[in-house]
Amino acid sequence: MSARLDLESALSALAEERPVFHSEADFQHALAWVIRERHPHIEVRPERPVILDGRRGHVDIWLRDADGEKAIELKYWTDRNDLIVRDERFDLRGWAGDIDRCGFWKDVDRVERLLDGGVCGDGYVIALSGVRGSWGPPARDWQRRNDAAFRVHSGRAVTGVLDWGPNTAAGTRGMCGAPIEVSGRYRTAWRDYSKPAPGTAGGEFRYLLLDVGAALDAS
Repeated sequence: MSARLDLESALSALAEERPVFHSEADFQHALAWVIRERHPHIEVRPERPVILDGRRGHVDIWLRDADGEKAIELKYWTDRNDLIVRDERFDLRGWAGDIDRCGFWKDVDRVERLLDGGVCGDGYVIALSGVRGSWGPPARDWQRRNDAAFRVHSGRAVTGVLDWGPNTAAGTRGMCGAPIEVSGRYRTAWRDYSKPAPGTAGGEFRYLLLDVGAALDAS
């Protein structure tokens, strides 16, 4: 196998083995495992400590391949649901749409700063979602919503300062602080991941993969 990361192929292989996950931690562990299986010469470390802006944190998956060090941050969004897939029960929690979207862009900003600071050479942010409302066409008035800046539906071009709308409750701002400034130029393009329970609410999954280094190069 290659000593260079092929993230899309890893996700495709993972979908065959694991079409759905119990939690974000389950997704994180499974993706790290399949990358290691497909690329035995790549060093893979989940939850690797990093120092950013003088503060200690962790990166969901840290890699070192032939091109250098890479950071991957993950999000896993589901509808509240109870799925039986391959004789295994998945009791899925519902997502907090506005907070979760904001958190996604905070991860993008964080990876940008890791790259800018020379902590790593490449970085990616992945959202795996079983929530049709995350990728599907938005409501007609979506641009007037308090979380409009953080929306990730397919086809959005995103760059610059992202902030809550003026009528956002203080509690919401407290759960995900903003403004967030992203320097790269991003296009939200969702790809099919799996259909473990087609025809049921929350039974189809897609993923959004942002290559942060490429977006910074395009800015």
